[in-house]
Amino acid sequence: MPVTALYFLPASGPDSNPTQDILAKLTSYYDLSPLPPWTLSHRIFRETPFTQPSVQPFPSLTNGVDIPKPPGPRFLQILSLSHHAPRTFVAITTTHNASQIRAPTPASSNISAEAASGEPATIISIAAGPSSEEFIQLIVSKFGPLWQQRQILSAGYGHAFEIGDFRVRVGELRQGGSGGGQMGRGAVCEVTWIREEAEQEQEGWEVGEAVVKGFWEGLALRGAREVYWVPGLGDGEGTIRQWCELLRPR
Repeated sequence: MPVTALYFLPASGPDSNPTQDILAKLTSYYDLSPLPPWTLSHRIFRETPFTQPSVQPFPSLTNGVDIPKPPGPRFLQILSLSHHAPRTFVAITTTHNASQIRAPTPASSNISAEAASGEPATIISIAAGPSSEEFIQLIVSKFGPLWQQRQILSAGYGHAFEIGDFRVRVGELRQGGSGGGQMGRGAVCEVTWIREEAEQEQEGWEVGEAVVKGFWEGLALRGAREVYWVPGLGDGEGTIRQWCELLRPR
């Protein structure tokens, strides 16, 4: 399968524009072949305290045996990507889903990450359009005691290009509903190595990841959150799992 990596480059201040920074680098370094624009819509709900395990007992009641800490809250994510239409994806993830991910730092972000581990997210898909809107309204109106809406993210009319063996999508990530008052969060970028599938299978995921990583590092953009491999990536959802990991609250 194609090897994809995702990046989130946060805005460093009110006057910064990470989207234009990425586009400027791409334009300076490469001959771009434009592709149709793309969009993203993402809602995330956090499991309410009512549904989480109760507090741990006092040590005196456990005979000195260490009791594992309860797992962190789960997140319900509803994700729509125009290049994965006509489906909307619903994922339930936890704070313990380890992944190959690096938090943004002022220095270079090309440090090695631990191998991916943990249980893969549970993902289903529903028809986009009215069906997905009805599902959202059902969660908000009927399941409020279980799931609390945390944030709404979107990227509209993002840029897309083919650059040699790569397909690159760049979009401005904004937080807030469509009613106004949206706030810019930064830029998201999807980089996919699109060589022949037979060649990619022969060379393996590790080689493909190194190729994609090298492409991004060549842009010399520091401080991005990076997502490569996540649990369950090869089970049929493609980059959906990666997007859910990238957009999940830290």
